[in-house]
Amino acid sequence: MVGFCAYFECIPPPQAKLQQRLTSLFPDNFKHWEITDQDIADSPESSARISDFLNFDDVINRIYQKKGLRIGLYIAYWTPGKASYRWAGAHTPDTCWILNGWTCKLREHSVPFSFADYQLEPAEFGIYNKDGNNEHVYFWHIVGGRSHTYKQMGTPNIFGAINDIQKHGLNLRKEQFFVRLSSNENIDVLKKEPLFEALLKGLAQLDMQFKNK
Repeated sequence: MVGFCAYFECIPPPQAKLQQRLTSLFPDNFKHWEITDQDIADSPESSARISDFLNFDDVINRIYQKKGLRIGLYIAYWTPGKASYRWAGAHTPDTCWILNGWTCKLREHSVPFSFADYQLEPAEFGIYNKDGNNEHVYFWHIVGGRSHTYKQMGTPNIFGAINDIQKHGLNLRKEQFFVRLSSNENIDVLKKEPLFEALLKGLAQLDMQFKNK
């Protein structure tokens, strides 16, 4: 373990691929839509009690609304080497939303996700309910451009680094994103909206386009 730590002290992390602010990748003005950037502490993933621990380098928490349709976009970003994979991937709707009073009604893993010219990495999907309202949630933990699913372990444990090595090899300093796309309507309704394609265009720039294994 000492030699392992010494290696990372001597070798710098790889260069970050993201070279612009997350907010610049997604429309902040779109015909017929009301667009609001919310405080990070207002999102379940980054509520005030845990936001300091997440230690991300950039974040967006944006709401798009048109009449009765609502789309939520949340992305947290970590430069290479900033956070452990296990810690960055622990704050999913399966933990944070449930702790904030939501109930999971449906849960699916590694769901193919494509629309128009965009084929993204497989997504995690769930339907969560609070106060009688359903929210359809797609989310990804992107590590070095690939989507990874984590079994919920609660607070990261002392064996986290060993488990990460088994999953990812010795290179544990890749760029990371946690991406959440949510709506009060299902995916078929969203695909009828030009805004939805604009959002996917932005997501594709996060190096999360599907790559053949």
